[in-house]
Amino acid sequence: MSNFKVTVYEEERKKEFEKVFGSNTISVKSPIPNRITIPSGETKLAYFLDFESITKEQKEKLVDHISVKFNQQKEFVEKNLESMGVPILKEQCSLCIENPQRWF
Repeated sequence: MSNFKVTVYEEERKKEFEKVFGSNTISVKSPIPNRITIPSGETKLAYFLDFESITKEQKEKLVDHISVKFNQQKEFVEKNLESMGVPILKEQCSLCIENPQRWF
């Protein structure tokens, strides 16, 4: 289980997270954000969802949500979800490090 969690506060994304995960707080792989290129071509910082921290039911809801939102075949999303990752924009969330004493 990850010691790194983000709480999404941007309203639209917050609603999506609550619908899929039952909460707007979710575990991420690392407290260090990665640079990604968003569809507009802009570069942003993002954390990535920790798939080990979600349930099978949450993953199924996530696949359904992404396939509808991005108009992709469910099978394509299932096959590629973990390799592509789920970015969470740094500017839309806040980070919490649980057990910070482990990292000093």
